[in-house]
Amino acid sequence: MSKYYILNTKEESDQCRLDCYNAYIATVPDGAYKDQTTNWSQEEQRLTDNKYIVPECQWLKNHAYYTESADSSWFPEEEDPTI
Repeated sequence: MSKYYILNTKEESDQCRLDCYNAYIATVPDGAYKDQTTNWSQEEQRLTDNKYIVPECQWLKNHAYYTESADSSWFPEEEDPTI
């Protein structure tokens, strides 16, 4: 099951997405791919409580972000990544 970082504010979400992007892009040797990749994920809020969610990044080490396993109730039915 997919895990997500759970964040309280847009600012925290923006910082988390930037941290994930920087950690990931540092592992990519292809310059052309780097040039077209501009962020880790799109801004998302879970439906259950409007907290911000960011897909977990395996390359992001030594962080203080809280994670939870995704639940289908977080997403509109057509966007549910847990299906």
